[in-house]
Amino acid sequence: MNPKFLLITIFTIIGILLISGCVNEKKMKEKLGDEILNIGEAVPEGWNYTITQDFVGEVTPADGYGKIATQNSEEISVPHGLWKPVAVVNFVNPNREIGYYPGVETEKKYNPSLQLYFYDITQKQMIMEIVDKEKIYSWCSPIYFDETKNYVIVTSECYINSGINTEEAKNYYSPLERSLKAYFNKYKDAH
Repeated sequence: MNPKFLLITIFTIIGILLISGCVNEKKMKEKLGDEILNIGEAVPEGWNYTITQDFVGEVTPADGYGKIATQNSEEISVPHGLWKPVAVVNFVNPNREIGYYPGVETEKKYNPSLQLYFYDITQKQMIMEIVDKEKIYSWCSPIYFDETKNYVIVTSECYINSGINTEEAKNYYSPLERSLKAYFNKYKDAH
């Protein structure tokens, strides 16, 4: 075989693979709906958010609490009984600190926070059945948060303010919740 022909063939194949990889990455990013991509519109002043969608694997430990791995080797827990979502949006207000429960001493600082898990709306019935079934667990059971024409959105008590359910924590969290609910209403459609 001619070395020149071999080099041209190899570079052509490499070029095709690189282009197809870029196209696939672009398609992956395009899969997210506007309600996720534009969620910053709903975030009140003082709150930050991150969108995670690059999940590479799913781990389910013996206790039944699932974890998903991201491209940069982080692990994100998922509500009890659920699986890998389309995306996870993490919200945190780094400008505020909330106390732990009265009478409990801790050195750890907590910020108001929320994690939302977005699942394809076609999975809504199955997710709602799991939400109902998982109510027997006292911790990290899934809670229906809202939905849009594309997604059913789930969280858990342990993913709202790190599970701290005091009046102080609720007061910091409630403006974010109200803002997100109003925002998701813009993306509702008859199913």
